[in-house]
Amino acid sequence: MPDDLNRLAAAIRDAPGLRSKRDLALVAAQGLAADGDDAAALSHADGHLVLCGEAILPALVAADPFAAGASAVATNVADVRAMGARPLGLVDTLISPDRDHARRVLEGLAWAADRLGVPIVGGHTTLGGPPALSAFCTGTARRLLRASAARPGDVLLAAFSLEGRFRDDPPIFTSLHARDPALLREDGEALVEVAERELCHAARDVSMPGVAGSLLQMLELAGAGAVLDLDRLPRPKSVALEPWVLAFPSFGFVLAAPAARVEAAVETFARRGLTCAACGAFDDSRVLRIARAGATAVVWDLANEPLTGLGQR
Repeated sequence: MPDDLNRLAAAIRDAPGLRSKRDLALVAAQGLAADGDDAAALSHADGHLVLCGEAILPALVAADPFAAGASAVATNVADVRAMGARPLGLVDTLISPDRDHARRVLEGLAWAADRLGVPIVGGHTTLGGPPALSAFCTGTARRLLRASAARPGDVLLAAFSLEGRFRDDPPIFTSLHARDPALLREDGEALVEVAERELCHAARDVSMPGVAGSLLQMLELAGAGAVLDLDRLPRPKSVALEPWVLAFPSFGFVLAAPAARVEAAVETFARRGLTCAACGAFDDSRVLRIARAGATAVVWDLANEPLTGLGQR
């Protein structure tokens, strides 16, 4: 088991989705987006206005324009939800080589927006040029979930929709096809509820680096460490452990909660048909470890090697 666990830790470190995050050091060096959250929050009325944007990999836009359009919506919605916010609407910017390609991207955008119940309210399209797609979303929150708010002593929660299908290269688990649209549209209310009831005070969506890599980003922002217990990590029965740990799910979040509020937080997700479990704890080590069957392995020591430099204190 220790050899298997060390091999998995190495796979997490070497995953393309995590390696690409190291480029964010460029942002940190300029002093931009210092809090490192995937969405920005501005004080507004009696709460917060949340804004975010995503640029989709050009290779995906070229190879699978429909999937690229759907991804542009899903990633933005996840970023807004991770802040404890309700998404209001999206705009997109698209460059396509021709009308057929543009139509497939726009079909993907419209399909995912309809499934998730978040309208596309505007955008810009240019025909004639290498394919490129970005989308931007806004939302509102009464009480924010910030990744940097996780603290030593908090319980680590992981929440997922386990209805869906797995796709390799890159590893993606999507619930957008399998889950009822009425449920997809309400899933984000679980994040709003745990924020507003103060059941959790920190969250990050699970994105291209997978659950462990996304947790590592959260730890860097919080100046904390954690142990992720893989035996307690929610996982679809049809997906093996390693691909799941590296996968980008359409609904997946890591959260920090006080021990006294874990049960209520877990129930908030379960009530909506989502799976949430306590699967570790935050500490002051600034080291991410994974655990299984009583063994542990170090994934990353942030004290010795920052990942992005964002959120450095």
